[in-house]
Amino acid sequence: MTRPGRARAVVAALLLTGVVGAVPVVPAQAHAAAADPPALPQVTEGCVGESPAVVDSPPWALRRMLPSAVWPLTRGRGVVVAVVDTGVSATATALRGAVRAGTDVVGSGAADRDCYGRGTALAGIVAARPVTGSAFVGIAPEATILPIRIVDAKGKVAPGAIAAGIRAATAAKADVILLGVGTTSPDAELRAAIREAVGRDIVLVAAVSDETRPTGSTQRPAPWFPAAHPDVVAVGGIDAKGVPTEKSPPEAGVDLLAPAAGAVSVAPRGNGHYSVAGPAVAAAYAAGAAALIRAHYPKLSQADVRRRLELSAEHPLGTWPAPGVGYGTLDLYNALTALELDRTPLPSQPQVLRPLPAAAPAEPTKLIAGTVAAGMVGLAGLAYLSAMTVKWGRRRRWRA
Repeated sequence: MTRPGRARAVVAALLLTGVVGAVPVVPAQAHAAAADPPALPQVTEGCVGESPAVVDSPPWALRRMLPSAVWPLTRGRGVVVAVVDTGVSATATALRGAVRAGTDVVGSGAADRDCYGRGTALAGIVAARPVTGSAFVGIAPEATILPIRIVDAKGKVAPGAIAAGIRAATAAKADVILLGVGTTSPDAELRAAIREAVGRDIVLVAAVSDETRPTGSTQRPAPWFPAAHPDVVAVGGIDAKGVPTEKSPPEAGVDLLAPAAGAVSVAPRGNGHYSVAGPAVAAAYAAGAAALIRAHYPKLSQADVRRRLELSAEHPLGTWPAPGVGYGTLDLYNALTALELDRTPLPSQPQVLRPLPAAAPAEPTKLIAGTVAAGMVGLAGLAYLSAMTVKWGRRRRWRA
């Protein structure tokens, strides 16, 4: 077990014994308790309603991340996380008081309403507040959510909406931008919006594509933007066993892994929860971690936050990089508590190896002369040591 792994195990033991405060779990009265809530519905008409289930024990993703271990340091207060997706419901019980008005760039209505529930679920993973009767809570439960809607009334992402969403979040002075969507056809506007956000020192966290190649196919998948951009943290998912949920993550340009399959988050209304999955969920966990880092280390640049997330990640056998892999799984405790991190280029950036200049060949006569001189120096040293040994031996006999 690696050092961060032992630390998490100790904290988990303290959490179970009550030494470290945990989120109180009180039996719910209005909803039925459930360990596995229903999946988030995909509506074609109307809007997603309340969930009939409230989780009464921490989901596996929350147990793995163990955010309560770092809450004595920070809970994300003062950090604004923009969720660029379907909007975020301000009426969800766990997000009351946490959601700003936001911006709708597609004209579908107020951004602090969410008909599809996806943006609310992502925001809940980032910043859901503790609720009596619920065992679910966000990674940074004191961060502020800035909803940016880029999904239209038909559930589609219009061309140019991602770039417009990033620009809206940048103009609103977000500290972290979470993007659960992407495109294989980035245009100049999208690239410019990313550059502008990075220039404003904003951490961009984006999901990789969940599209897989047909079995036996040798064709590489097209780059998925914004995740494929070198200044964006590209996040892929893992399941409860730590297995990547994307079939070809190296080709997807993954920078970091985080919980995805079988995760849980809040419903757009009420106290209930839905099951959620996919790389967008993993990106939400990474965005929550970025919010905690920005709150605890306010002087770190966006590049330093990305570096800390990637270099503190957990790798197989505690090594980095793993054989053939340059990314690891998000280690929230290590990301917040590591005192020293190697200030090398980010794992997602190729390193340029510069060969040392070759030594000039020595002339034979000079080589022989050098060897003779070195031998004479060695003999002189041995003679001196012998003389000192005899002298010291006589002195000891005289004293005796």
